[in-house]
Amino acid sequence: MSFPSEHFYDGRLSVGSELQSQPSILDFWPAGSDGPIAFVHIEGVEQTLTVATDEGSEKSKSNIDEVLLVVCVCHWISCLLS
Repeated sequence: MSFPSEHFYDGRLSVGSELQSQPSILDFWPAGSDGPIAFVHIEGVEQTLTVATDEGSEKSKSNIDEVLLVVCVCHWISCLLS
């Protein structure tokens, strides 16, 4: 674990229950720090793409508005933690 921590994360990557047992500093989780999950309503346009697989054609779905919101939330969380 020390190699990736030192070489890719400037020694900031940690493992263990010590960090996990600390209460969350983020206050928007509906279940508090015991359940770090949040549901956010967003309306967007779902796009469907047909892709070839070994089993035949499959439908792949995406929603760029959902993607952009997730990226914003992740950026916001990383700013809070740094």
